[in-house]
Amino acid sequence: MLVASLGLLAYGSLNESTSQTVFAREDARAPAARMLEEVGAVPDELRESSGLAVSRTQPGVLWSHNDSGDGPNLYAIDEKGTLLAKVPVANAMARDWEDISLGPCPAAMGASDPKRRHCLFIADTGDNNQIRSEVSIYIVVEPRVTQKGADPATAQARSFRYRYPKGPNDAEALAVRSNGDLEIVSKGRTGTIDFFSISADTVARAIESGEIVTARYDGNSGIQPDPRTGRLVTSAALSPDGKTLAVRTYYEVYFFGLVNQKGEARWRDLRRTCSLGDAEPQGEAIDYLDANTLLLTSERARGRPGSIHRLRC
Repeated sequence: MLVASLGLLAYGSLNESTSQTVFAREDARAPAARMLEEVGAVPDELRESSGLAVSRTQPGVLWSHNDSGDGPNLYAIDEKGTLLAKVPVANAMARDWEDISLGPCPAAMGASDPKRRHCLFIADTGDNNQIRSEVSIYIVVEPRVTQKGADPATAQARSFRYRYPKGPNDAEALAVRSNGDLEIVSKGRTGTIDFFSISADTVARAIESGEIVTARYDGNSGIQPDPRTGRLVTSAALSPDGKTLAVRTYYEVYFFGLVNQKGEARWRDLRRTCSLGDAEPQGEAIDYLDANTLLLTSERARGRPGSIHRLRC
């Protein structure tokens, strides 16, 4: 079935208290995806494929992880869902891993070393009951996948903790910009779906000092959360050129463009939304395969296995 979703941008207004652009939308039916093709199924080890990161240096390698209920493990798979490697993550806990993103390694992790330039950022940020006073991001140098598994066999994590400006918030969407800044999108349990960010400099400082940092509030996305139709954010991804942020809910994808607002990077609604219909049992993760194509993974639900889809909107 086609799930009702949000339509075009109705207007933009300036929230004077935060000096951020806040968008309002009108409810409408989103157009169906131009191409939505099932290409594989997640392996049995990935009961709840909650995050997805496409390797930029190892063609055909995808990184994923389970939601809560698994240990701190990363799984390398291919587009068909074949398990290539399981990589335990040392120095990490898996309280509620919700998303994963590939980005430049922080300075505190030897980013100047050519072998340590690409890191996986794992968002242990799930908070269904909104009771966690702070949440964690784990960062590991991307392992190399070989015919024998992964090298190294165990990834060593560095981490930092952060909080939100106005108290606990559930978030399942993380993306890392090419400059190392982190973009976080809340799920919508507070009644709004909001953007937050943490600068690369803040990340590096927090890794070294152990301090708990505060994410910056960057405005309301304008997406109106609706649990009845699955309009809660479950993942986000940056396009290869870093200019477009794809934000997905269980059954829809929204797109935002990077703009400069008074010297600060902000996300502006591109007025593009596409419906995924009932293609996935419970849609969870998203990442760009190339400039025009996205990959999706889903959890097992309603008696259906988790799937892998190619998407063009």
